[in-house]
Amino acid sequence: MPHADPGGVGVKPAGCRGYLAIACFMGFAAAITQVVLVRELMTLCRGNELVIGILFASWFMGIYLGARVNPPGLPASLERRALASMLLLPLFLAGSVYGASAIQLVFPRALGTFYSFGTELVLSALFTFPVSFFVGFFFPPLVVLVSEEMKERAGGAVFYIESLGSFAGGLVFSFVLVELANPLAIAAVLLSFAAAAVCLLRARRLLPLALVILALPFFSGRIEERIFSCVWDRTHTGKLELSLRTKYQTLSVESSDGTVSVCGDGMLMYTLPDRYESRGLFHLVNAFRGDGKRVLLLGSGPGALLHNLLGTGIERISYCEPDPQLWDALAPYREKLYPAADYSRLRVLREDVRHFLSGSAERFDLIVSIPPAPENLMLNRFYTREYFSLCKKHLSARGVFITSLRGFSNYLSADLRDSIASIYHAFKGEFPAGMAASGETMYLVGAAPGILPADADALIRRYAGRLPVEGGPFEPELVERYSADELRAFFEKSQLGYFNDAMHSRARPVKENRDLRPGTYWKNIILAAFREQSALYRLIRGGFVIPGIILLLSVVAAWDVRRRYGRRQLLSGIVIYLTGMISISAMLVMILVYQNSHGIVYYRISLINALFMLGLALGAYAASRRKPGLPAVIMGLSVSLGLVLANTFIGSDTLFWVLLVAVAALCGAVFPLLFTRTDENESLATASVLDSMDHFGAIGGSLLTVTLFLPLLGIRGTLVLAMVLAIPAALAAGAGKWKK
Repeated sequence: MPHADPGGVGVKPAGCRGYLAIACFMGFAAAITQVVLVRELMTLCRGNELVIGILFASWFMGIYLGARVNPPGLPASLERRALASMLLLPLFLAGSVYGASAIQLVFPRALGTFYSFGTELVLSALFTFPVSFFVGFFFPPLVVLVSEEMKERAGGAVFYIESLGSFAGGLVFSFVLVELANPLAIAAVLLSFAAAAVCLLRARRLLPLALVILALPFFSGRIEERIFSCVWDRTHTGKLELSLRTKYQTLSVESSDGTVSVCGDGMLMYTLPDRYESRGLFHLVNAFRGDGKRVLLLGSGPGALLHNLLGTGIERISYCEPDPQLWDALAPYREKLYPAADYSRLRVLREDVRHFLSGSAERFDLIVSIPPAPENLMLNRFYTREYFSLCKKHLSARGVFITSLRGFSNYLSADLRDSIASIYHAFKGEFPAGMAASGETMYLVGAAPGILPADADALIRRYAGRLPVEGGPFEPELVERYSADELRAFFEKSQLGYFNDAMHSRARPVKENRDLRPGTYWKNIILAAFREQSALYRLIRGGFVIPGIILLLSVVAAWDVRRRYGRRQLLSGIVIYLTGMISISAMLVMILVYQNSHGIVYYRISLINALFMLGLALGAYAASRRKPGLPAVIMGLSVSLGLVLANTFIGSDTLFWVLLVAVAALCGAVFPLLFTRTDENESLATASVLDSMDHFGAIGGSLLTVTLFLPLLGIRGTLVLAMVLAIPAALAAGAGKWKK
């Protein structure tokens, strides 16, 4: 309904229920928007945890600015801010997603390469915080409008209704939208609902406009395909054959001069055909396989290695990809390259290989693991001691395990040496009698003592007696004029001697790569920054430069709150700041814990976020009704984090989900309890301070978790630190008299 009073004094045109419906919609839209942005921007930037941390920090920065830039106003003005936020959020979402694709027209890059870290950080912020600005901009005005009827309960009510909307948005995305809709369709649906709401409140005669917008999703596929093709044709040498969003990543397939290149989230995975590149690896695998009949193959791609191994005496190959949907997506290209392939002895595993091995008792004579480099924590989990141990348990009595890692061709810099050493020590912890092959791509070979040849010469002699390889047909490029002496290229003595000396000299300082202490991904970030000679490298190597910047900005934000609103609001800001830091750290850690056991979690991040939001809603609702003691709630949060820590030893999935909701509920109780400690005439200031400082804490938590806590402390250490941070929050919550 339109305003009855142009001045807007005491007018509630939408009513309390209408305003709460707006809060629910904004929570719903924000949850979907956040996960869509993370997914799409990972194709622009390398998808490691540093970039994800920057994306989260940029998201929270937008919310902080939106909540912070909210001057007082009449109810009519406040309502306009809320309605404008509803309309602009989906519009900016579409602009950011397709703007991120179009930016390559201005800053082109080669297939499979990334921008410099500095450029990535700028672009990730540029395409994130303008969208999330409206998530923060609508909140304080809506709290003021609701407070006319709900008084001191307004802050808690808007908070838990928004959280319930986020819960619903996460569920809808996880189980519906992730399979059916692209970002343009999602933005159109959200915009249609927002336009309908605005029309009902302001001008009902414009309601058909919302229906027109709702028709856009039916054409979104063609529109998006044309946008992507246009950008690709102008920025790449080949033709874009396929652009597909799976549950796990965004796949791009480019054809050029008879080859097909496959990229996942912008990272080059492999190029087909790969006959020449696979010649040496095919024989290395056969040399170590011996008479093994059961093979597990991960990450090689559906190219020459797989199809030629099927021609040997292997009884069955179990094949798995880091993205389980890749096999089906590449079927047309695979059938074109290998039209006569016999797949009767091939089993395709359409699940994460670690998840498969954890639930299977099957043993293999050979496991070949060739995942992409550990650029992020999802890939890092294929280079940890726990993964090597899992593979070891699934080897037969004479089984052999082969894995690859980024090697070197000449000088081993300190950063590259540390990166390799963390993986090598983890491998040697499980396979002390293992062998190493040299080269820019190194191979580590492990087995029980007495199984492997004594040295490379013995391996070559043994393989020479087995040539030519029986079976076939094989691709000529792999077998023609092959001599076992070609294997010597993998065992260059001077390189291996240099490598062994380097690994021995760094054995003590470099810790082995573990699931719960995932150091290699961070070492790879440092290495990439070093190779780029970017300013980020100096910041990272500066030790505590990034934490120092965050601390300085936090002090400035706290001083600003104290200057503008007084001591009581400062105490509220400190409590909610620490709570925001704890909550985002806990959530990031729980995502990683889930990922370690279940694999790629992109399509589950929205579900984890949804349940976290459900916990926030339940906590805020309960606190609004019962008003428990705030210090006790915060110390309860510390205890719940201790239970999360305990579950990293137990590994219970059921307990994981229960604790996720419990941690979120205790975090959610803090906002309404703080809101009730302020006067009625301070509702806008209080909502602005609490919302902005909550998200400012989340900014710090996002950055510190990925740049400091995880690399130095690991997952368990990060949880312990979060438990400790709850103590000053509880002290601030109970500090003295909350007076101005």
